[in-house]
Amino acid sequence: MTIRLISTNDKDTANGMRDTSKTPLTESEIEYVKSEIQRIGADLSVFVFNDEEHLSSSTCYNFVEDKIYVTRNVFPDEKYGSTHPRDLMGVGAVLAHEYFGHRPYREEYLSDMEQGDDYHTTPIWQDECRASINAAKIAHNLTDRDKSNLVMDAIYRAKEFGYLIEMDDFMKEVVYGYSNGEKNISYNITPISYVSEASEVGATEKRICDSSMSKMSRTSRDYYDFER
Repeated sequence: MTIRLISTNDKDTANGMRDTSKTPLTESEIEYVKSEIQRIGADLSVFVFNDEEHLSSSTCYNFVEDKIYVTRNVFPDEKYGSTHPRDLMGVGAVLAHEYFGHRPYREEYLSDMEQGDDYHTTPIWQDECRASINAAKIAHNLTDRDKSNLVMDAIYRAKEFGYLIEMDDFMKEVVYGYSNGEKNISYNITPISYVSEASEVGATEKRICDSSMSKMSRTSRDYYDFER
C-alpha cells in the first residue's frame, strides 16, 4: 500500500480552514444545506447560496444585510483526516455558528461599526468563541458530536490567542458526557470566563498535552470587514 503525503501548505483544508476549493455548490448540495437549515430551526430566507462575490470566502454572516452567505466550506473535511474541530463540524453546526452564534448580536456589530472599523465591544476572537458555544446551546437537533465540536472550536480559538476557557456545566456535559443528574446542567447563556495561559504557568507541575498542538495562522479568519 502506498501512502500519499501532501504538504499542509498545498491542501485545501488545514487547521480549521475546512474546504477552500472555492467551487460553487451544486443544486443537490444546496438542497441538502437547506434541509440542515430547517433541521436546526433557522429561517431559510436569511441564507444566500453561491453569491459570486463570496465564492472565494468562507461561509459568513453579513450583519449589515442580515444575510448568511453559504459557500463551499460549509462542508467538513472528509479528504485529509483532519482532527481539528473546525474541520470536523457538520453542516448544521457551521450554519448554527452563524445563525444562532453571530446573528443574535447584530445590534452590537452595527453599534460597533458606528464607532469605527477597529472598534469591537467583544474582541473578534472572543466573539467567535461566543458564537460557537451559544450555537451549541441554542440550535435545535444538533448531534452530540456537532455540539462537542462547537464547544471544542471555542476552546481551540481561545487557545490560539493564549487563553483557556473555564468550562461551565453545559460544556462539560457536551465534551465529557456528564449527565444532568451528575452536574445539574444549565443551558442558560452565561458569560464566558477566560484565563490567560500565562497566568497558569507554574500552577501545575506539567501540562503534558499543552505544547504539541499547532496554532492556526493569526491571519486565517472567517469574517471579512462587516461579516462574521
